[in-house]
Formats: sequence, structure tokens, C-alpha cells
Amino acid sequence: MAKSAFRVVTKPGAVAREYVLGQRKSHTHPLKLLLAAIVVLLLVIAQVDYLGSQDERLSKAVALVQSWSKWSFSLGILAILVASNIAFWARQGFNFIEHLVLATYAHFVIIVANTINLSPLLLDSTAEIVKSHRFYTGYYMPFVEIGIVFFAFGQFFAIDWRQQWWWPAIGAGLFYLSKEGLFYLYARAVIRIVIAQLS
Repeated sequence: MAKSAFRVVTKPGAVAREYVLGQRKSHTHPLKLLLAAIVVLLLVIAQVDYLGSQDERLSKAVALVQSWSKWSFSLGILAILVASNIAFWARQGFNFIEHLVLATYAHFVIIVANTINLSPLLLDSTAEIVKSHRFYTGYYMPFVEIGIVFFAFGQFFAIDWRQQWWWPAIGAGLFYLSKEGLFYLYARAVIRIVIAQLS
């Protein structure tokens, strides 16, 4: 699994392409990798108390948000799936399930990137450092995620980078818009539920 994970991190689109074209024995199932990455990320988040708060009332609200947000990780897959289907639906005849394999492998890499981003906090996770980290992460991590999706699309659909680079660029842009829209809707729903429970 570690060997497969390393290969997926370096070439998510290429591995997804090989997987859907029949080379399945040489690759770990995408869902196994994704679930392993989610478990590690959740452990790191819990260890550094990334979503914690010093305010007792606020901590209760955060705990409720966390309980309702356990499946928010799936929104990234959905955003990649939406983007790949809109931008590349007719390209090379890949079906919905094959697009889903690509989305799963690419989202695995995004979760690994987020885990690596959080890992320095394992050394020092004081409230001030965590707050500062959350602030700066919002500026650069979206670009990291867009880059991952951009290269995954290019590898999966065997893009000629010199002549067709704009196809994965469009796909990556659609991913960003889809993810922002999905998280906005999801956050609004969670906030309404939490407010109702707190009151």
C-alpha cells in the first residue's frame, strides 16, 4: 500500500488511467487508499486540536459541527467528478465509474497534501500557532489542490501539454468552483442544524 500510495502521489492521473484500462493487480484499490488517508488526516487533526477553541460555548458548537461534518471529505471527490465530467465527458470514451476512479485517486493526493500541511503542528500546536496556520493555509492550499487536479486530469486524459494544456486548466477551474459551491451549501446546512441544536 505504501508503494502504491507513493506512486499515486507522484502520478495520480497516470495510475487512475492504468487502473481503468485493466492494470488493477499492480495498484491498490482507490477506496482503500482514500480511507487510509482520511484516517491519518483525522488523527493528525485530533492530535493538534486544529478545530478546537478556548471558549467553552464555542467549543460545544465546534464539537457539533465536527459531528455533522464527518463526511465532508466526500465533497472533494464530488467536485473532481463534476469537473471531469463537464470538461472531459466525451474525451476517450471514459464512463462515469472511470471518472470516479480518477476523482478518488486525485482526492487521495489532496488529503495527503493537507496532512503534510498540518504535520508541522505535531511539533508545536499552541493556540496562537494553530490560529496563524489556519489563516495562512487558506491562501495557498487552494492553489495546491487546483495544481493536483490540473496534473491529474492531464495525466489521466493523456493531454499534450504543449497544445492542449488549457483542457486540464478548465477542468481544474471547474473543480475549484464546484468545491467552493458544494462547501458553501454544506456549511449552510450544517450551521442551520447546529444552531437548531444549540437553541
